[in-house]
Amino acid sequence: MAAQPPQYAGFWIRVVAYIIDWVIMLFLSVTVIGPLIYMPIMWTWKGATVGQMALGLKVVRAADGGPIDVGTSIIRFIGLLIAFMVIFIGVIWVAFDSKKQGWADKIAGTVVIK
Repeated sequence: MAAQPPQYAGFWIRVVAYIIDWVIMLFLSVTVIGPLIYMPIMWTWKGATVGQMALGLKVVRAADGGPIDVGTSIIRFIGLLIAFMVIFIGVIWVAFDSKKQGWADKIAGTVVIK
């Protein structure tokens, strides 16, 4: 039986996940830890941030769908910062890419799936 191709998570569902995560990160940065620690730890530990988990999304390796490691999570976070800094073009890219990859995904070799 052939494996089903992954269902890539699109632009708007990922925007909602980012909003949830930014609320959490704002709280954490005022209290204990910041986004630099939160996002890579969650991607490594659970394969998703709380916002992504709430919407049934997961970050996986593009090559084989496997879980990402700490190094990939850090690279993805740096890519996400770059994507946001360039007037959000690297994030908006998700809306137009065939695999719904933003710049962070392209840089880290990841995809976000449902």
